Amino acid sequence: MKILILNWRDSKNPKSGGAERYTEELAGCLVKQGHEVTLFTSEFPDCKQEEYENGIRFVRKGKQYTVHWKAYRWYKSVRRQGVVFDLVIDEINTIPFFTPWYIREAKMGIIFQLAREIWWYEASFPLNVIGYLAEPIYLRSYRKIPIVTISRSTEKDLIGLGFKEENISIILSGKDIDSLDDLSSIKKEERPTLLYLGSLRPMKRVDDVIRSAAILRKEIPNISVWIAGDGSERDQDRLNKIVEENDLSGNVKFWGRVSDDKKKELMSRAHILAVTSVREGWGIVVIEANSCGTPAVVYDVPGLRDSVLHERTGLVCSQNSPTAFADNVLRLIKDTELYKRIQENALGWSEEFSW
Repeated sequence: MKILILNWRDSKNPKSGGAERYTEELAGCLVKQGHEVTLFTSEFPDCKQEEYENGIRFVRKGKQYTVHWKAYRWYKSVRRQGVVFDLVIDEINTIPFFTPWYIREAKMGIIFQLAREIWWYEASFPLNVIGYLAEPIYLRSYRKIPIVTISRSTEKDLIGLGFKEENISIILSGKDIDSLDDLSSIKKEERPTLLYLGSLRPMKRVDDVIRSAAILRKEIPNISVWIAGDGSERDQDRLNKIVEENDLSGNVKFWGRVSDDKKKELMSRAHILAVTSVREGWGIVVIEANSCGTPAVVYDVPGLRDSVLHERTGLVCSQNSPTAFADNVLRLIKDTELYKRIQENALGWSEEFSW
């Protein structure tokens, strides 16, 4: 089969994340099965506009907000040249490629998560209002094609928008870090340490992690918070200001963007992974931390309530606030027996996930 995948980014893009990793693993599996796969995605600085890697053909045109139009024009161009695809996969990250409107071939969609509340964090007025109201409308055109998602939460959200359950398939994410054989091989920090790893974008609510540290310091003066990841200069300045306002310079360390080896090291040394996003598709970072013997404390939002089994592999906050988050962290740190049990369960849970 000739398969075309449309996605706004690929894994080489500096802004790529778990969704891009998932997509290329899926594409790689299709190539191994003998299919011909083209991944159309956006450009980024110093990228190659076309290349082959791991058997996948990459075509890059347009930027984040023009890649959808460029995909339409490119598709029409290759059709005029006689190129016909057997299947087109439309990956929807906030804005879809609207393939049901113009693609003639068989179609399917990949939807990791809905945007919903993310609009209020990532866009300004009036774009946030337009995006929030438009999402349920433009997704209607996808109701009649097969959809792949990665969590029960997103499946439930889609059903709530009128999608039929029989049209939705769940294919769980894998992970890039092998699970430890046992917990004896890791050494945790002497100071109780929280780790946040990911983008510094507002929708990730890293500020809540920092504010929780100010609460935790009352009971644990030497609490340590590591923040590994990058964002815009504005994001960094905003978080630095919160650190200064709460006098946490001795408790919070920014690592910036880290290598895969460093990520694994930090995950192994930290006691708890902190994830306070507005919503996630799944939360690969949770499973990767579990692979390193580190449980997570997370907010009760779509995706995270799927990747964390409450009181088995981690803790899911009953309220999404710095206070509730701090209470859950304190519970794990003070109850060593509970921590050990959840830590072992988390490691076992991680072994169930593989690309």
